[in-house]
Amino acid sequence: MRYTYTITYAENKTPGLGGEVMHAMSWKKMLKSLLLKHPKFSGWCTYFNKHGHLQVKALSDGKIVHERKRN
Repeated sequence: MRYTYTITYAENKTPGLGGEVMHAMSWKKMLKSLLLKHPKFSGWCTYFNKHGHLQVKALSDGKIVHERKRN
């Protein structure tokens, strides 16, 4: 798979592990497979994009949390 995603739970369901690792070809495919396993997922997903920059996406109750744009 192209990208490695680190899944971190907000309410630390896996004590000692700190998270879960998933592999997928795209963000959308990883999100779909994550929400099939955990429909009400709350936490963070982190990965490095194709330019090598760290990306952090937050989810709450199975929905993406968008930050408001600041001027």
